Amino acid sequence: MTKHTPLQTRIRDQLQRRFGEDLHVGDRVNEAEIADALGISRTPVRKVLWQLQNEGVVSYEQHRGFRLADASADVFDTDAEKNELLDERVMRDMALGQLGSVISERALMQKYAVPHGILMSTLRRLMRDQLVEPSVGHGWIFADVSATALESGYKFRQILEPATILADPYFVDVEAFQAIDRDHANTIANIEKVDQRRLFDLDAKFHRLIALGAKSAHLVDAIERQNNIRRVNEYIGFVRLDRIRDSLGEHRNIIAALLRGERQVAAALMRLHLQISRDETFKYIEDDLERVRAGDLHLSLEKD
Repeated sequence: MTKHTPLQTRIRDQLQRRFGEDLHVGDRVNEAEIADALGISRTPVRKVLWQLQNEGVVSYEQHRGFRLADASADVFDTDAEKNELLDERVMRDMALGQLGSVISERALMQKYAVPHGILMSTLRRLMRDQLVEPSVGHGWIFADVSATALESGYKFRQILEPATILADPYFVDVEAFQAIDRDHANTIANIEKVDQRRLFDLDAKFHRLIALGAKSAHLVDAIERQNNIRRVNEYIGFVRLDRIRDSLGEHRNIIAALLRGERQVAAALMRLHLQISRDETFKYIEDDLERVRAGDLHLSLEKD
């Protein structure tokens, strides 16, 4: 659960009372009044308001301050785990093809039974990852993460990532690669204790570090875009630990080649790694999706 200091809790309680009694959606939140009521400075009040802005409770406009965006008291009970769970529920439904058209915010709130603030927090994160974008009006358009899109992405990456390693100039950040190699070794040693989110984040971090070596923002953006598309489908497939262990080992071999200065070897190993990953993904993808539909495959935060 998200931890708050005693002062932050007092401020949030004061804000919750005002949101429930005095303010309506769209009304300005007076920082000075809150601070005076609690006998404190405006600085900690503003810090809490920025937290609430990230949670979708208030919105901020430059030169106009904070305004109430969602008066639902349920939002104040939100913790990080609940937000992450909604993220993964939405991504699971994207993988199942259940979010393939323009969907209104009201329909999404009803579908997931969450307040507007929690929904908006998830949509903002997905928008940051280029997985959703607002449509004209109040609806949202979700990215195509179908098997066809995933297949196309793997073909693109098999061209792009080995070429990235062979690009001149290419900078091998020795300290960064040594650090991520240690992370890989530790993860392999504790593979059964690591949840899907951490496994995927390590995988994405590795591929991003590869892209960074070419010193091209366009390459980094392209790789991150593909990582985000994979994220949706691979959250449901990161349960075969033997393959994950092998994949991390393949990463370590690529890292070792780069640290030795053998970029041709590293590029060949990357091409092979992506082909194996593609073959494994499509070998099991239909079975994985069917298990999700049947309720037999759960995301990491739903296990308990």
